[in-house]
Amino acid sequence: MSFANDAKLEVLKENIENDCCSIAFLSAILKCCGELSISSNHQIKVEIFTEIPELFDKIKNVIEQYYGKECKMTMMENTNISRSSRYKISLPADITDQLLKDLGIMSINEEGMLTIENGISDFIIMDDCCKRSYVKGAFVACATSNIVIKNYNNDRGSGYHLEFVFNFEKIAEDFVNLLKNFDIQAKITIRKNTPIVYIKEYQLICDTLALVGANKAVLDLQNEAAIRELRNNVNRQNNCLNANLNKTVNASVKQLNAIKNIQENIGLESLNENLMELALLRLANPEASLEELKKLCTEPLTKSGINHRFSKIIEISDKITKDKFKITTL
Repeated sequence: MSFANDAKLEVLKENIENDCCSIAFLSAILKCCGELSISSNHQIKVEIFTEIPELFDKIKNVIEQYYGKECKMTMMENTNISRSSRYKISLPADITDQLLKDLGIMSINEEGMLTIENGISDFIIMDDCCKRSYVKGAFVACATSNIVIKNYNNDRGSGYHLEFVFNFEKIAEDFVNLLKNFDIQAKITIRKNTPIVYIKEYQLICDTLALVGANKAVLDLQNEAAIRELRNNVNRQNNCLNANLNKTVNASVKQLNAIKNIQENIGLESLNENLMELALLRLANPEASLEELKKLCTEPLTKSGINHRFSKIIEISDKITKDKFKITTL
């Protein structure tokens, strides 16, 4: 089960308190995962498609409570790529016209013709509780997420992403404005001619989950974020340590090469006492850091002082190499 589906199941466990909220919730469900069609006897047919069978009980209760009718759910043939089961919820045909009007999906225009409302009808979301219920319905119906809990070895480097897939740009625009009522800033993009409302900021995703009542999902996401941050900090520290180690090793190799070059050509005894002592210490301790070499010196020195002396040794070695090159070319 995915993170988004777990959150949806958590939302469906919460009771809808008010009549207006039930209507707002059902309106969002139909707008986001419902389909309208005309039957052979010219009657409008309403069907809801979902991968969450638990949604049926929620819809069934609303239809029975307000219309005294029964819904029917059937499992569809598995033809989708994800191979997850899909379900079709059929609403009673004899209440379709009234239901669509009540849900703000269908209205009568000035000419007396029935028209489909592609956005969110204002009377459906008049109160804050109704606005929240509409967001809950949209979340259950069409929300998806890339969030994977306890997948700390994921190397894709993807952040947090929550999106709502709509059928019309108008409802996507209205939904973005609806979220603004709760200080949640979302954006719209078009993917394969389909409008997508998406939220990428971690805190805004947490706010959205809290808004729809998915409190356990919020805690899971916060825990996931904390562990990811800890792992990132450890990785950064390890990278820094490795970089410093490589720097130390490279410097040591360069120093050893210079010392051996001097030893083979003019001898270490040609160096002054201080430089010769440091050269011998490096030969005896090829992997030692400057801090470790500092403790081995007979006189007190800083790391900067040791580094300066090594620079003098490398400078002498470079001069020897240049002089040899001049002799060879002559």
